[in-house]
Amino acid sequence: MSERGEKSHLPRSKKDRIIPVAPVDRLIRKAGGARVSDTGAEKLAEILEEVGVFLARNASEIVNQAKRKTITDKDVELAYRQWRRTL
Repeated sequence: MSERGEKSHLPRSKKDRIIPVAPVDRLIRKAGGARVSDTGAEKLAEILEEVGVFLARNASEIVNQAKRKTITDKDVELAYRQWRRTL
């Protein structure tokens, strides 16, 4: 469960992961992380995936309310801005 009591949508095993760890490791290094443990990169991959699912779900709700069927970049941007306001 997440902090809000919601069920987590994180993958149960490494093979179920959508976002691979290697690109996340490179992302951390590019951001200035000198060394990254495997568990650190795995945790960030899990978090990025959870945030991605959350944003996709919100973008889908935006599309449904607008009675459309296709999520556009503007829908994703709006979902992101709404999420950022909650931080």
